Amino acid sequence: MQFEMPVTLVGGMTFQPDNGNRINQLFVLNSDPTNPMYRGFVPAKMTCEQVVVDSLSQNPADYPMNVKLTVINKTQGGKTVQHCLSIIKEQPSRKAS
Repeated sequence: MQFEMPVTLVGGMTFQPDNGNRINQLFVLNSDPTNPMYRGFVPAKMTCEQVVVDSLSQNPADYPMNVKLTVINKTQGGKTVQHCLSIIKEQPSRKAS
């Protein structure tokens, strides 16, 4: 099941280990004032599709930015993790403060 997830995106990268599959990652800050488990911003790393990394700006001045992601939950190494399918829209205030 896919769902939308608002995050503060701080960067992304793609790399391919020797004799391995390509790895695409986003680095985000999560916050949820409605969830008592969150205190401020919580850093997270998530896998993503290659097209997501390719769509990111290469200008460091564009980060951090508030975006909404389309994500799915995946099981990876016995843990449930989020995997980003796409960036669906930028929030009105593009640059995080």
